[in-house]
Amino acid sequence: MVGKSVKPGKDVPLLKGAGIFTDDIKLPDMLYAAFVRSPYSHARIKKIDASRALQLEGVVWVMTGREAARQLVSWMNKPGLRTPERFSLAKEKVRYVGEPVAAVAASSRAIAEDAVELVELEYEPLPTVVDAERALEPEAPLLYEDWGDNVLYREEFRSGGTEMAFKEADLVLSERLVSHRYSPTPIETRAMLADYDKEKDTLHVWASTQFPHVLRTFLAQVLDYPENRIRVVAPNVGGGFGIKSAVFQDEVSVVILSMKLGRPVKWYENRNEHMLTAGHERQQVHYIDCAVKKDGTLLAVRDKIVADFGVSGTFWTEVQPAMLTAASLPGPYKLRNYDFDLLCVVTNKAPCGPHRGFGRPVAAYVIERMMDIIARKLEIGPEEIRLKNMIDVKDMPWTTPIGVLYDSGNYKDVLNRTLTISNYYELRREQAKLRKEGKMLGLGLATYVEYTAPGSGRLQGPLGWAVGGWESCRLTADPSGKVTAQLGMSGQGQAHETIFAQIISDALGVNFEDVRVMEGDTQQAPYGWGAWASRATVTTGGACIKASRKLRDKVLLIAAHLLKEAPEDLDIKGSRISSKRDARKAVSFQEVADVAIRFSARLPQGMEPGLDVISFYEPESPTTCSYATHLAVVAVDAETGFVNLLKYFIVDDSGVIVNPMTAHGQVHGALAHGIGGAMFEELFYDGEGQLLSSTFVDYLLPTASVMPEVIVDSIETPSLTLGGFKGLGEGGAIPTAGAIANAIDDALSGYGVKLLELPITPERVYSLIKTPER
Repeated sequence: MVGKSVKPGKDVPLLKGAGIFTDDIKLPDMLYAAFVRSPYSHARIKKIDASRALQLEGVVWVMTGREAARQLVSWMNKPGLRTPERFSLAKEKVRYVGEPVAAVAASSRAIAEDAVELVELEYEPLPTVVDAERALEPEAPLLYEDWGDNVLYREEFRSGGTEMAFKEADLVLSERLVSHRYSPTPIETRAMLADYDKEKDTLHVWASTQFPHVLRTFLAQVLDYPENRIRVVAPNVGGGFGIKSAVFQDEVSVVILSMKLGRPVKWYENRNEHMLTAGHERQQVHYIDCAVKKDGTLLAVRDKIVADFGVSGTFWTEVQPAMLTAASLPGPYKLRNYDFDLLCVVTNKAPCGPHRGFGRPVAAYVIERMMDIIARKLEIGPEEIRLKNMIDVKDMPWTTPIGVLYDSGNYKDVLNRTLTISNYYELRREQAKLRKEGKMLGLGLATYVEYTAPGSGRLQGPLGWAVGGWESCRLTADPSGKVTAQLGMSGQGQAHETIFAQIISDALGVNFEDVRVMEGDTQQAPYGWGAWASRATVTTGGACIKASRKLRDKVLLIAAHLLKEAPEDLDIKGSRISSKRDARKAVSFQEVADVAIRFSARLPQGMEPGLDVISFYEPESPTTCSYATHLAVVAVDAETGFVNLLKYFIVDDSGVIVNPMTAHGQVHGALAHGIGGAMFEELFYDGEGQLLSSTFVDYLLPTASVMPEVIVDSIETPSLTLGGFKGLGEGGAIPTAGAIANAIDDALSGYGVKLLELPITPERVYSLIKTPER
C-alpha cells in the first residue's frame, strides 16, 4: 500500500459538511465566553467596573485578571531567555492591542459580546514602541521595566575562521534584507470548550489544537490540577499551520471560567480576534555580509538578525523561530565559516507563535536572495553559482558550522532535475526573445534544507525545549480481525487516517480496509507530541511500523501453534497467514485474532491472551533532512507593477512517499502559504500599535485565481528512519519567497534594482521601477 495514491476516506464527510468541529459540540447548561480586550498597545489598568455588564440578563460572571491570577508557564529553559510573568488575563498592565483584560461568561455568545461593551475600564496610556530596531535604542519605552532594555533573547555564534575568510575574499557583498509579519490564518480560528464536572472532579476539554497531550500537560501545570483527571479531545480541526501548536491567554481563561462556575464554557475566536492576538511570525531584519571569490565560491557569511517578537506571550515556542532562522541560513551550501548575532526584541504588538515553516522561510529568503545578488555581480548564472557551492553527495553526512547534522542529500541532483523538467535553458531563450519585445519575464531559483522530526537531544539541548522527539502507536485487533490504531499524534487535514493505515497494512500484512486509525483523544491514545516540524510521518510512521511488527510477531506465534509450523516459516499477506512452503496451509488473521481473544484455551501454553501492543519510536539520527529546489516563472507589468505567476516547478526529496496524492496536496497547500507571504499577506501596525489589517478586507490572501500552474516531481531517497520517511508538510512554504523574489528581480534586471523587502506587492514593484535613483 505504501507508495499508492489512495484517496483519503475522511475527506468525504468533510466535503458533505458532516465533520464535527469544536463549535459543533453543544452541551447542556453550556455558557459562552467573550473577552474584553485592550484598545491600547501599552497602558496601565487603573480600574475595571463590570457592574453594568453583570446586570445584563444572561450574564453569569465577569472575570478579571486579579480573579483569574493563573500564571502561564514556559517550556523553554534556554540560558539567557527572559521569561516575564504572564497571566491568563492582564492584571496591572496591557502591552498590545487586543490583550484580554476580562472574560465574560453568559448564556449565549451574543449576550456575552453585548456584555463586553458594558464593562467600563480606565487606562493610563504609556509610550509605545512598535519597531524592533527602535526598541533597541537607549531611550525606547520599556515593555518590562525590570529588564532595563527590550531584549528578550540574544545569541552570538562564531565559527572561528570567518574573519580570515573575509580577508581572503575577492569581493564582499552586504545587504539589508527585510521580512515582514503575517499570520497562518487557518480557515477555522481557535476554539475551545471546557467542561468541569464538580461531582466527578474531572475536566473535559475539546479544543482545535495540534497537540492534545501537550495541552493537557500544560493545563495541569497552569491550573495545579491532576493531569490524570483531564481529558483533551481534538475533533476535526480546520487547519493548524503551527498556530494551534501554541496556547494563549484566552484559551486558559476559558478553562478557568468552567472550573470556577462548574459549567461547560465555549469560546470560538472571531476573525478579528485571530488577526489581533493569535501568534504572528516572520518579522526580521537581516544585515548580511557575504565573502566570495571571483569564481563564485562562497567563503563566509556574517549575519546580524533583529527579530521582532511582539509581546513575550507563548509558552511553547518563545524565540525558536528566529533561532531556527539563524541555524538554517547556511542552507545546502558548503559554508564552513558562518557567524551570526541574533537579537530577539519585544515590542507593543501581538505575541509571535509558530507558523508553517517555523523560521526557515526567512532563512531561505535571505540566503537565496544573496546567492542571486552574488551571481549577478559576478555575471554567473544563478544555477551555476548554486551548483558550485552545494554540498556534494560524497560529503554526506554533513555538519553545518552551527552543528546541525544533514543526514543525507543529493542537492545537485534535485537542482539539475528542476532545470530539466522546466526546460530551464529554453525558458532563458524565450526570456531573451520577449525582452526584445519589451516584455518582462523572470526566472527565480531557490533551494532549501529542512531538518524535520528533530530528536529529543536537539530539542532539549540546543533549542532548550522541554519536548520529546518521539511518537506513539497503540495497535489492537478485535475478534473479527479488524485492527485499530490509537495514535498520540493529532492531524489537521494531512490524511493521517489514510497514510498510517497504509503503513500499518504493509507492516502487519492485513488488508488496508481492515485498519482504522484514530487520534486526538488523550484518554484513548498513548502520549504524543503532535503534528509540527514536519514530523508526523517520520515519527508516527515509525511507531506504527514498530507496533505492527510487535503485533505481527505474536500473530505468527499463534498461527504457528495452530498450523504446527515454525513462525519463521510463515508469512502474513492480505490478512491471511500461510506457510512459505505450502500456501494451502493457512489460517486467516480473523481466526488468529478470535483465538487470541475469545478462544484463549487454544493459545500456546503460557501466552497472554489478547492482541494489544504499544510502541514508541524516535529516529536514531537527531535530524531527518528533506530538501528541494523551486523555480518560479513570472511576468511583470512595468506600467502597474503587477506580477503574474505563470508556472512554478518543485522537485523535492522527502524520502519514501507513502501516498503521492496526499503528499503533493501538502506541497501545493504549503506553496499557497508561501505565495501569500511573499506577495499578499501583511500584518501592518501604525506608530501607536494599532493593527491596520485586522480583517480580510485589508489582509489579502491568495486565491485560486493567482495560483500558477504547479509542476511537482519527487526524488525518493530513503532516510535512515524506520520506513525511510522524511517530512514534507512545511517544505512547500520555505523557499517560496526567495524563488519569487529572485524571479521578479530577474525580470527587472534591466532596471538596475534589487528587491530587498517583503511582501512583494504591485506598489513596491512599481515604485522600484519608477524610482529615479536605482
